[in-house]
Amino acid sequence: MVKHQINLGIQIVPITTANLGYPVIDKCIELIQSSGITNMVTSFETVLEGDYYEIMTLVTKINELANTHTNELVVNFRIHTKQSADVRMGDKINKHNSNN
Repeated sequence: MVKHQINLGIQIVPITTANLGYPVIDKCIELIQSSGITNMVTSFETVLEGDYYEIMTLVTKINELANTHTNELVVNFRIHTKQSADVRMGDKINKHNSNN
């Protein structure tokens, strides 16, 4: 059982041409942003931060949504967890931002 906050990076890759794939990705990002889960969109993936079970439920919804808009799909994701502490995006990236 995962008790602490996690980070999950998710990449949606519709197997189609770019002009047909980007709208699918945009729909997935809209779903993520409406979920209330902390997220950061980057050029290659979207990083989610929060409760493991809520994020995995969202990942299922993302997969289902994407599959209704494309015939073939690859979903890549990575999970960062710690047994006894929360994983926070800020702890990993703040030292690299010039504004801090």
